[in-house]
This record gives sequence, C-alpha cells and structure tokens, in this order.
Amino acid sequence: MEARVIESIELWFQEAGSEEAVNFIDFMLFMNESACSLLHRDTLHGIFTYQVRYQDGTTQSVSYDKDEWVAYERNEWQTGMNGGEWVWWLVERWRFVVEWWSGRDFRTGDEIEENFYGIIPYGEVQPLDVLLYSIIENDAHNTEALIEAGYYHDPLLHEWMAIPDSTESLRPLVLAVCYNEGIIETPRTIERIEVTFTNLTTGAVQSLASALEAYQKPANLDLDDMEYRDDMFYRDESIQGTIRYEVTYKGGRVQYVEHDKSEIFMDWDMAMINWFFEHWKKLYEAYAEKSFPSGQPLQRFESGYDYWKARLSPEAWDELIQSTDPFDQRLLTDREPHDEIRDAKEQFEMMFDQAAELYLEDLRHGFYVDQLLEQRIDVESSFDAVIALYKEISEAQQKRRTREQLLYGEKDEGDFN
Repeated sequence: MEARVIESIELWFQEAGSEEAVNFIDFMLFMNESACSLLHRDTLHGIFTYQVRYQDGTTQSVSYDKDEWVAYERNEWQTGMNGGEWVWWLVERWRFVVEWWSGRDFRTGDEIEENFYGIIPYGEVQPLDVLLYSIIENDAHNTEALIEAGYYHDPLLHEWMAIPDSTESLRPLVLAVCYNEGIIETPRTIERIEVTFTNLTTGAVQSLASALEAYQKPANLDLDDMEYRDDMFYRDESIQGTIRYEVTYKGGRVQYVEHDKSEIFMDWDMAMINWFFEHWKKLYEAYAEKSFPSGQPLQRFESGYDYWKARLSPEAWDELIQSTDPFDQRLLTDREPHDEIRDAKEQFEMMFDQAAELYLEDLRHGFYVDQLLEQRIDVESSFDAVIALYKEISEAQQKRRTREQLLYGEKDEGDFN
C-alpha cells in the first residue's frame, strides 16, 4: 500500500466579506478564543481551507464553507456535519488515531493506561477503543489492523497516510485545535440564567418553572410505576417543545443555548437540565465544601452515629433511635468516621472518571469548563446564579408534587425525594 507522508499542513480561514484568508491558528490567537468556540459560533461565516504539502513535493488544497452541510455516514446517529465541524474532525480524528496507534498521549507523550478515557467534543467521555470504533465505523477503508500497522485513510483529504511519519507535522495543528495551546480564555462569571420552554404545538412561551409547576401526568400513568419521577415532564412525548437557556455574564454578554425538551443525557440517563444541576452540585460541594444548595458547611464526623444525629431533624432522629429495623440499628452502631468533605471530592472525581484530573487542574485555577454552556466559567462567582436557578426549578417541582400528593394520596410520598 502506498501511503503519503505529510510534510506540512495548515488551516486557513477567509471570513465572509473579507478579501484575504488568514492562518486559523493566528486567527485563534488574535481572537483569544478556542477552535471549538469559533467553529460553533453562529455569527462567524466563511471558508476553511486545508493546505497540505506532502514529502514527495506535491500539494493539496481542500476547502469547505463553515455553514456547508457535509454528508458523511459516520454512524447511525451522525450522518453529516457542517463545514466547521468537518474541518475540526480532521484534527480530532488524527489525535485519537495517533494515540490509539502509539499508546501514548499526543501532547505529553506519556504512556496511556489500558482504561484511559478520551474527551471528544461536547464533553462526552469514552474509552479510546470506543472512540476509534466510532471513527472507523461504516468506513470502507480504515480497519484496526491497518491503523495498527501505521496506515490511515483520511476521509477529508481522501488519501492514505503514513501515521508514524506524518505525526510530527500535524503536531502544531493538533495542539492548537485540541488543546487550545496559546489561548488564554478569561473565565466568565454567570450573573443570571433564565430558562424558558416553547410549546411546539401551541407556540406558547413560558418559564420552564411555570411549565413544570403546571405539568400534569398522563391519566394512564400510575405513579407507582413511574421510573423517572423528576424527569417525567421531559420524557412525556405528548408534549413537544424546546428548552432555551438565556445566560447573562458579567460585563453584559448574553449566551443562548437550546435543546429539544426530550433530549436526554444518555451517559447518566437524565434530562439535560438535571445533568447540568448534577455537575454543579458535585462541583459546589467539592470546591466550596458546602452542601448544595443550602450552603451549609460540610463536616468531618467521628462516627456515622454523630453524622446522623447532626444531619437529621429532631423528629427524624427520635424516629431513628426508636426504630427496631436492622438497617436503622446499623446506622446507630456505626462507629466509622464519616467525612463529608472527602466524600464530596470523591464524588466529583467519580463523575468525570479518568478525565477527573483535567477538571481538578482547572479547579485549582478557579474555573470549570461547563459542558452544557461550552464555556470556561469562574466557579466561585457563578455559584449564586446556578443555585438561584436550581431553587426556582426545585420549588416549581415541589408545588407540582404537593398537588399530585393531594390528588393521588400519601402512597407516593416516598417517590418525591
């Protein structure tokens, strides 16, 4: 098999209305904005061009309009991308192909453990073997055996490449696009988040809290059989619509994020907004060392007994000490130390699995890259806005639960928590 060797590769961008193209890495540095952010910015339009020089002296130029739809059946869920995503994926594919082939981290050169998880766009975390499969699924050329042997067919350049001899030439582009090298993004402070729901059938627009409070379960749904109590509004297919987040940052910048009401974050099998809150809950408790959303400081207790005595209400504590249930008795005789702070930090690390160290390093500098907003957020100054939204949504859900409890009786009370 004849494989080509990339001697140099550059990505150029000609913005709509401009007569000249600029090197995209230089453009990123000038804008001080990541490639992911620029490629997904709705207000940015233009033409991307890859300029490739091969070792044999030949050159290749491939261009895509940022807004052009590129049909590509990568798998049954993704059958195409816009031009911006497409040029991004040339670089992302190369990064993961090289890491899988070499067994080493592209940036550091460190050996990758067998269970290493890679981060792909939109914050999803998957094992490298799964990532490679997602890249070559439905691919008429690439196979694991060929990649292991050092050959890779790039679907954007339509050429077979020699992986070991081309990797170093790709390094500047990969470091800039995948690792934001040279980009210093100032973390943003969230001042306010307003969430609305647009009903697709009626066209009515209201706050998500109002929609949740007014929601009535389908008449044929037994509450005892309700598997997803908190997510029921989002999973109810009889109501179609869009959820829209209006995020106001310090300084006046406003960001809008929309998703289908029924969209579920599949890794955790929960509604998108609940996934957002779950991240911030664990972040708050690990970083601020306080209980979310009350702000009550987390503590270290000498025993489980001390923990339950401090955390339960007087009524609940009296009920516990009078209980004859074996489980309750184990709680009362638990003499093991109970460290809420340690538990919170462990929960945060478990949330991100093998990628936890990347997020912990960010937190050491006081920021967090939120996966829903796709923004670098100053955590300490943004907690109040997130907690305010959480309380607004929680109060609306509690009002609905109280109404349902009156309608359907006490038997379902345990499902409200």
